[in-house]
Parts: sequence; structure tokens; C-alpha cells
Amino acid sequence: MLSQLLQKLRSNIQLPECLRIVAHLRRVGVFSETEMRLQFLRCREAWLTGILDDLDQRNVYEYLKGMVHCHRMHLFDVVNQYRAIFSNDKSGNEENYDGGLLFSWAMHQINTHMSTLEAMLPKINEGGALSNILDQCMYCAMGLGLVGLDFRGLLPPLFEDAVLNLFSKNMDTSVKNFQEALSSHHWVPLPAVGFTTHTANDESQDDVTPPSVLMEHLPLAVFINGVSLAMNELRPCAPLSLKHILAQQVIRGLQAVSDTLLQYNAGRMLRDNESALFLSLCQVFIEVVCPYCATCFSRCYPGAAVLITDRRSMFDGVSQLLSVSHVKGLKRPVDSVNESAATENGDVSDGVPVDGEEVKVDPADQSVEGSAGPES
Repeated sequence: MLSQLLQKLRSNIQLPECLRIVAHLRRVGVFSETEMRLQFLRCREAWLTGILDDLDQRNVYEYLKGMVHCHRMHLFDVVNQYRAIFSNDKSGNEENYDGGLLFSWAMHQINTHMSTLEAMLPKINEGGALSNILDQCMYCAMGLGLVGLDFRGLLPPLFEDAVLNLFSKNMDTSVKNFQEALSSHHWVPLPAVGFTTHTANDESQDDVTPPSVLMEHLPLAVFINGVSLAMNELRPCAPLSLKHILAQQVIRGLQAVSDTLLQYNAGRMLRDNESALFLSLCQVFIEVVCPYCATCFSRCYPGAAVLITDRRSMFDGVSQLLSVSHVKGLKRPVDSVNESAATENGDVSDGVPVDGEEVKVDPADQSVEGSAGPES
């Protein structure tokens, strides 16, 4: 009979049934009052653990949603059930009569909850999913605050680390993809679409479509695709406390691209026409890519573009490379682009890809079909 009563406590039962079972256990007289309380909490914890074990951990997002929902609903119920059944102290302070048993048990549940979040949040690869989990955790903590278990103050460090990890990974992937595209790039002139510089000063402009000139430079288009993805994943969940740290990540990515260009120039022997195309790519990096990345960052953190534009001196190596080529009498890349545009297309006005399209690279002909920046 004792085993059956304890097993009943390990199932989904409401307060009236809990009261009846505890009354039977008291009549049996096997446990002291303290042991009775401990057995109650152990049985209810076994029930909660069983619910979590039934969740599919292969889908991290769905598992965390289920865990947060379980704790929000059932942990709240267990605390209220305990207080209703063992309410022999009218002060409302559990530590006065159970040695802090309920408090210790509840804190153990919260610590387990936080440990699971810390372990599984880095596995989420979407900013929108992180934002949704954060909202649900805040709602859960607010609800548990009604029974003294508000843990909202513990959440920011966990989600800040997850956001930083996701953004850094996306930026590193952008640089890696750029390096691979540059190393395998064939310097063949593509149809000119006009040379459009991009400024980071006009942050009130809603359109953040990448400049059309990127379609002439495949490696830079690949890099901008990655940056756009990183910004899009950051935007739904962009902690203000990480503004300066994430700006440094953007600068680090641009610095890696700049260093790669300098290493490529030093280690490759290019013919005159190939050199002109390479210098044109370098100029687009300085005059278009860097300001565009700053503009994208300002969509996540309004007014933060200056954190990136103020560090343009870090890319002076590429600027000096362009200056040296001009001193040597080589034609400036922008002039080559303009001449090509006038020869092949007539007078070409500044154009941009259709808003909302994404840069797609066709490995067969290495052309760029369209591109898109962070959602506005």
C-alpha cells in the first residue's frame, strides 16, 4: 500500500488528491513529519523529471520550449501544493518549520533549469529562436516570482554569451567563405553595373540592399552574404550590453578580409588586366563594403555605425596599395569600371538588386544573381 501511495505522488495529480494521499501516509505512520515532506518533494520531482525525459533533446529549440513550459506550469503547482499540505506555520516562512527544505528543493530545480539553458543555448543557430526562448524564460520567471522563485536576473549572462557565440561564428564563416572564394577566383571581367559608393552616415534610410557593384566582385559578394546573415540573426536578439563587443567582431572580420587581400597581392603574380580587376576589388572593399557593414550594424544598434567607421585606419594597408598603384601610373579601378560601363552598356545609372533577394553564386559561371542585406 505504501508503494502504491508513493507511486501515486509520482503521477500528474492535483491538490485534492495530494491531500488525500498525504493523509493516508500520516495514518500509516511510517514517516515522521520531516520525512513526509521530503518524500513528497522527491516524488513530485520524479514526476517532473519524467516529463522532461519524454522531450526530444535532438531538437534543441523544441526541448527548451518544453522544459520552460514544464517548469512554468508544474513547478509552480508543486510549490503551492507543498505549502497547502504542510501549512502548520502561519508566518509564511518555510525556513521556520522545515529547515528550508522547500527553499532548497526549489533552488535545486532553478539551478538545474539554468544549467540546461547554459548547455543547450549555444546549440541554437537562429537569432529568432534565441529571442523566443528568452521571452518564454522571462515569462516563466515572472510567473514563478509569485511563489518567490523569480530568476529573471540570472538570464542575461546566458543569452548574451549565446548571442556573442552565434554572431562570432557567423562572422568567422563569412571570412572563411571569402578566403575560399578569393583563392579560387578567376579574374575575368564581368559586365559593369556601375560603381556605387555606400555611406554609413544616412542611418534614416530604410533601404539596406547591397550596392549593385558587388555583383562584379564575387568574393566580396560572398562575404557580404555572410555578414547579412550574421546581422539578420543578431537583430531579433541584440543585447545592448554587447554593442561594443559585437562592433569589434565586425571590425575583426573586416580586418581579416583586408589582411587576406594584402597576402593575396604579395603571394600572387597577376597580369596587367588581372591586376586592374584585383585593384578594383580592393577599392570596392574600402569604399563600399566597409561603409555597408557599418550601415548594417546600425540597423541592429541605431547610431552605432560610427564604432566601425572610426576604425577604418585599420584597413590602411589596402588603401596604401591603391595609392601606390595610382602613383605607378596604373589606371584607377573606378575609371576602368566607368570605361567598361560606357563601352558595353552605354550610360549606366546606379542600380541595385531587387529588394529582398539574396546574393546567389552560380559555381558554373561564377556570376552573382542578386543580393540582400539585413531586414529593415
